[in-house]
Amino acid sequence: MDQRCCAYSFLKETSRQCDYEVASDELASLIAQAAHSARHQPELLKLCELVYHANGSIRGRLAIRDEDFEWLDQLYVRLTQENGPLRQFVLPAGCEGACALHVLRSRCKAVLRIAYAIDREEKPVPAILLDFWNLLSNVFFQMALKENRLEGVSEIPFASRSYDVG
Repeated sequence: MDQRCCAYSFLKETSRQCDYEVASDELASLIAQAAHSARHQPELLKLCELVYHANGSIRGRLAIRDEDFEWLDQLYVRLTQENGPLRQFVLPAGCEGACALHVLRSRCKAVLRIAYAIDREEKPVPAILLDFWNLLSNVFFQMALKENRLEGVSEIPFASRSYDVG
């Protein structure tokens, strides 16, 4: 096959692993893009690199290490402490950087859903990888809160009519 006509060699396969790799590649690209609009998030390029390590961690060797997960967990703890408690749901809105970070949060969950499907239907997915995607989604949420806070943008509360939360 002419390499000019091959965007990715696994695109024709039926395995969800290709969907996972395409979705995590998209996420890495969105992280790099967000780095230009999120003014207060110096960790974004490191997160981009970690997502690329996670990208090949199902088909190939697991490349998310314990120390990577610990770094991510410490980032989450620090952001949560800086932002303080959040007592309500909020809309995924705010300044440009926060909106970009909310998109990343949402895309993490989409990648995670594919990883869960692979784990359920095709082959075991390492628990650290599933935990990584869950934690990364929560990190992006905290980053969005921080971005709005530092840009002086108030969160917009959301009260669900579907669920009793409180």
